[in-house]
Amino acid sequence: MKNIALVAAMGALALAQPAMAQDESATEEATEDTQAEPQQADPDEAGQSAGVALAELMGAIFSAEPLTAEQEARLPEAGAAANALVPEGIYGRMMREMMDGTVGGLFGMILEQGDAMSSLDLADYTGLYGEEVDALTEEQRRELTTIFDPVYQERMEAEMAAMTDMMERVFGSLEPGLREGLSRALATRFSTDELDAINAFFATPAGAKYAGESLIMFTDPQIMASVGQAMPALMQEMPALFGGEGDTAGDLPAPRRYDDLTPSEQRRAAELLGVDQPTLRARMAEAEEAGAAGGAPADDAWSDDDQAIPDVETEETSDAFEEAMEEVGA
Repeated sequence: MKNIALVAAMGALALAQPAMAQDESATEEATEDTQAEPQQADPDEAGQSAGVALAELMGAIFSAEPLTAEQEARLPEAGAAANALVPEGIYGRMMREMMDGTVGGLFGMILEQGDAMSSLDLADYTGLYGEEVDALTEEQRRELTTIFDPVYQERMEAEMAAMTDMMERVFGSLEPGLREGLSRALATRFSTDELDAINAFFATPAGAKYAGESLIMFTDPQIMASVGQAMPALMQEMPALFGGEGDTAGDLPAPRRYDDLTPSEQRRAAELLGVDQPTLRARMAEAEEAGAAGGAPADDAWSDDDQAIPDVETEETSDAFEEAMEEVGA
């Protein structure tokens, strides 16, 4: 059911964060590959294609400098620390504890709402989308659930258990890359003496326990509940964060408007953008007005004859990932 998938996806995205930051050494090669002519992927290879595209996108975003000879020499000690911090099976354990704990709590809330299909599930099941489904009472949905799926609640519980097993296997595949990236990061951030001291601590009973629990602690309900208590303060700061409040530019001059440019600069800017000068003047004025109003230019502000300069590398990399995801029906 969609409720289960949604709940699991929320937790899965949270667990994916550490692995998303792992080292990517093939950035340049990946970027060049994404600029090649797009090819239609075989449906049987669509999943692998989506994974490759995501790896290329991550490689284009996160560019890691090659390790120096001194850092390379520290890799054995750094690798030992990484192995302690990301022990075999840790991601599977994290996923299971999260599914049993945080996500399980959300799932329990869903079950507590009754053994009735949601309006969305009923709409998907019957093909009826509209008021006839949305207007159903809980009692009516429960009666329809009994008609359509008498073992609905048991099915949800079985699907949750199956999804937990699947997520445990899937996220286990992230561990090797995370350990490798973590070892390289440790090698760049700590000296040999510091790594020796870290590994000496991890060799003690308390250190071994800390290393094995350090990653999984971030799924602990104690932490999740405490972070949740900070949400009101976070939401209160959101307007300032996205509204651009405050003088962040200091004494820096404002960006130049069209009339601030010299005639030669106006001609060159219009030439680079592929528009005539009156059009550029008008568009810049519209953009300035929209910015002052806190909005953005209208969708049709640029006509079909106007041309903008795209960020080729980012755009093509993103397109490659989107096309691959479309092939797997995402």
